[in-house]
Amino acid sequence: MRLCNENNSNIRVSTRKALYNWIYDECKPQKQRKILEIINTKMHPRNPPVEVKMNALHRCFELGESIKSVSEDIGYTRASIYAWRKKYLQKSAIALMNDKNIQPDTLEESSVAYNVEVEALKDQMLQMQLEIDILKETINVLKKTQASTRQLSKIGRRQ
Repeated sequence: MRLCNENNSNIRVSTRKALYNWIYDECKPQKQRKILEIINTKMHPRNPPVEVKMNALHRCFELGESIKSVSEDIGYTRASIYAWRKKYLQKSAIALMNDKNIQPDTLEESSVAYNVEVEALKDQMLQMQLEIDILKETINVLKKTQASTRQLSKIGRRQ
């Protein structure tokens, strides 16, 4: 297509080839789009878990498989895979997590494990604080003994 400037306005002037293409496309039957069935089962949830998303990203962008074949294999659209990649690049794997995939019973199990881990870290922190206090006290004692030996040696020289 060419643009023609007449009277300071842009008017599109189509070429003969473009016109023939438009006429040809009008007569041609349009392709039927593939109808996607939305499956929402336990085996194929509407919001897949992080592991499925990470596996798809790994296959597409690290192993080099085609996005089309991976999307057909896992049953999610190519647009979904690109959206997962964008989220992953922006905020890492945490962005791929979904509240709808978290089961209530797993939260209770993880909170128990979390509490045990927190208690272990608190005990470790107290133990380290005790060691730090002992080392500080040892340094103070050594400073005092060195100062007193210096004073004794100075007194001994003067006599």
